[in-house]
Formats: sequence, C-alpha cells, structure tokens
Amino acid sequence: MHQTIVILGATGYIGRYLLDSLVTIKDIRIKVLVRPKLQERNSIQWPKNVEVSQGDLNDVDSLRNLLEPGCTVINLVYSSEADEQGNLAMMQNLLNACLSSGIARLIHCSTAVVSGRNSADQITEASECRPITEYGITKLKIEQTILDAAKGHLEAVILRPTAVFGPGGKQLNKLSTDLVHGSLWRNYLKTCLFGQRRMNLVYIDNVVAAILFLLRYAKPFKGSVFIVSDDAFPNNSFIDVERFLIRSYGLPDYPLPQISLPLVVLRLLLRALGKDNINPHCNYSQKKLEDIGFKRQTDFETGVSNYAGWFLMQQTKSSGAPAFFAKAELGSVRFQQRKIS
Repeated sequence: MHQTIVILGATGYIGRYLLDSLVTIKDIRIKVLVRPKLQERNSIQWPKNVEVSQGDLNDVDSLRNLLEPGCTVINLVYSSEADEQGNLAMMQNLLNACLSSGIARLIHCSTAVVSGRNSADQITEASECRPITEYGITKLKIEQTILDAAKGHLEAVILRPTAVFGPGGKQLNKLSTDLVHGSLWRNYLKTCLFGQRRMNLVYIDNVVAAILFLLRYAKPFKGSVFIVSDDAFPNNSFIDVERFLIRSYGLPDYPLPQISLPLVVLRLLLRALGKDNINPHCNYSQKKLEDIGFKRQTDFETGVSNYAGWFLMQQTKSSGAPAFFAKAELGSVRFQQRKIS
C-alpha cells in the first residue's frame, strides 16, 4: 500500500533536498502544492513521480483538493512577504484542511530561533522561549497554534532546526564571500569580534534525515517538539569554521593572532544588531530526538567540507578559478580537536 506524502514548500531550500530524498523511496506517493506564479516564473521541472497541484495556503479550496484521508503533511512554508497575522491565517487554513481531511500526521518545520533571548548555555525543547524579533515571535505563535489544534484532534509534530547550511544554502555564504573577496583587515576584526561565538549550524542532510525519521516513526507524537542541531560538535563555532574555510579556499592566514574580545562586548553587539540569541555560548540540544532513535546522517566536518567544495565550484564558474584556489586544501582540511568550553 502506497503512503501519500504531501509537501508544502517543496520549492524552498529544505524542500528541494527533502524531495530529492523522497523520490528515491519506493511505495510512496508524493504530492506538492505550488503557487502558479512561482511555477511559471521558475519553469520548475518536477520528477515524474511527483503530483503537482497549483494553489497556496491562502487558497482553501486548493488545500481541500490536495489533502486526503490518511496522508502525511510536511509543512515547510513561511511567508516573508506576509506579516504575523497573514502567516497565522495561512496556518489556520492548513489546520482546518488537515482536520476536515482526516490526515494521518502533520510535520511542521519551525526554527530553533523561537527560543529567543534565553540566557541558558544549553537550550532544550523545555526551555522558555523569549523571541524578540517579528520572525521569532511569529514562528512561535505558529507553533502554539498547531499545538492547540493538535490536542485531542490532530496528530502533529514540530521540528526546530538550528541554522541550516549546505550546498546552495545562504548560511556560510556571506562568510565565504567576505573571506574570498572582502578586506583582510575587516575579516580580521570580525574574527576578533565573533571568534568565540557558537554558530549553531546544522547540515541540510541532517535536517532532511530528521524529517524522514519523524515521517516513519510509528508511535503517536501528540504535539511533540524536537530540536535538530549539530551543536554536539565542538568546532561548530565561528573561529573554527572560519579557519576551516580559510584553509579549504587556499587563503593566507591573518598576519596577526586573533585577539578575543570580552564576551560582554559580543553580547552588547549582538543585542545592538537585534538578534534573538545574544548568548555567544548557546548550544541547542537534540538529545530528545536521539532518545527516540534518531541518528545523524552526516558529521559536521563533512558537511562544512561539502559546502566549501560547492562554494569553490561556484567561484570557478563565475570567475574562472582565481589563482589562490590552486593552493586550496579541499578534502585534506580537518578541524582541530577541541572541547566545548
């Protein structure tokens, strides 16, 4: 018997990687919902075994036609074009359609950003959430809307990834571009400012693996929340990732040793920048997810190496391989062994 999987947000970064994994699995039926203008503008070529419906979360009829009894819904949608009320309205439309259609499970992809300005060094699903940005506040309210609807009526589970990175993603793109094309002394100042900060990156393969794990998990979730992160790796910090990328790109080291500024300076800077998380030592734990059987797909070092290889390839395509890339150590670079302080 074929399991029907419905993906909302399949054209986004996580959605594209998730779809690539799902199309290789036998005995499942995949359906996606795509905005007509997006399909027309991008001329998306979908795999043959993917059923494409046009519409969006504001189109109630398209949702009713898309969903069916017993299907699993994976929601990756968040509209940066809509405000808080707009995003909440779209989520309510989806929840109403899920309830009326009798779906088997709703998997909603949120973000670890909802924890906000919690001062703890270790954040879990039980930690108090204190977001201060519109994005974090809206994401948390969407979670609460889902959890309220799930009580006794809907099988739902929420996944909170940390900062998702990988080939084609936005995370690490600015850092890499600044290292390759930016000012050496500006980059040096940045590493003095941010060097001690945890980056809270999570590799895209591990996020997709977590979604697939929640998809296959046999027991009911009843509104559970899970964090997925790579913060268990000590080198998931600014200075370690930066050094790894510098060596991978064949760039020269800084002429001066790094000077670590007091953490209070970094906290004040992050606050001034309006960040939700202003604790440089903050780590997000995925222990709860691991306790029910989840296993990481890719280790952190491999993930950063894969990203570096992709970035080098893009630079080669766009500028004909700058000379310093000839000294790149891609594939031979390793993180230094460290412990989380």
